[in-house]
Amino acid sequence: MQQESLHFIPSRVEGLSSVREAAVFPDRLEFLTDDGWVVFPLEDLAQWPRPRILRRLLSRYWRPSWLPVGERNWFNAPSERFFRFYSSPRIVVYMPDEQGVEYHETIFRRIQEVLRLGGFATKDLG
Repeated sequence: MQQESLHFIPSRVEGLSSVREAAVFPDRLEFLTDDGWVVFPLEDLAQWPRPRILRRLLSRYWRPSWLPVGERNWFNAPSERFFRFYSSPRIVVYMPDEQGVEYHETIFRRIQEVLRLGGFATKDLG
């Protein structure tokens, strides 16, 4: 079975240099740079409910379907919409210019759908 994924060319990326392509999977983010693929497992980015000391115990038996892995801003023009992930370094991915594309078909919306397949979400900055 092939895993659901979304590959796209962002308008720009902050936090990583020379990003040529981005890929979102239900369990990870991948960025193609001049040095090769850089991978960020979403589990490592997730912000668990407090107290964090219970994270390991909780993750064995229960995992919320809304674990945030970053933030999103959709209030700007399409190429200025972005996701800011809780990675180290912080990665900010700006969307391709999709003028005239229906919102439900945009890369911005489809990223949210792929993240949701893995049980992850992003917080709305609005």
